[in-house]
Amino acid sequence: MANVLHLMNAGGFLSPALAAEVREVAEAALTRYAARLGLDGVDAAVYVSPTWTLPETGVGGYTPTGNWLQITLDPANPRFGTAWRQELGPTLAHELHHARRWRGPGYGQTLLDALVSEGLAQRFEAEDREGPPPYAHIDAELEPLWQRAQAELDAPSYDHAAWFFGSEAEGLPRWAGYALGYELVRRFLRATDGDALTHTATPAEQFRGAWDR
Repeated sequence: MANVLHLMNAGGFLSPALAAEVREVAEAALTRYAARLGLDGVDAAVYVSPTWTLPETGVGGYTPTGNWLQITLDPANPRFGTAWRQELGPTLAHELHHARRWRGPGYGQTLLDALVSEGLAQRFEAEDREGPPPYAHIDAELEPLWQRAQAELDAPSYDHAAWFFGSEAEGLPRWAGYALGYELVRRFLRATDGDALTHTATPAEQFRGAWDR
């Protein structure tokens, strides 16, 4: 089965020239990373949706299954013009890693599952960036956040939006979950001498003790 890129631009939100360039960059990234991950049968939808993009870049991503992902763009974002070429490839790498994990243990239901899934995807994405993504580091101490997370690691009813996108009411900084996941996986990979590709399907439970190694 082939992987298919769907550039959804019937509304003309992307100019013909920009649409052609986006398609070229996205198709190259889809081909490269899908091959590395051994993925086929993936539909990758790329479309304009300002609501679902990062304000820092005008690019976002979401992967709900092992066979479908979406990349969202906001060409009206003032930073989009200088950021999208650098962000589109790594974002596709991140989302394709999620797709591959969906075909193994899945993204998961608990906070620990989510930390591991996001941490692995960030590590895979970082290989293309030659460094961690911007949401891997936050202006807050991670140790207190990790200790706080202990009570919720196995709870399927954890507040995903609060942990990963921030919540003033909960006292959680933006991207706390991403930063914790990146650091947890970094420590695990350092201890096991592995990488995000070889551990694509490793159960989250195996990462549990990595923080204290």
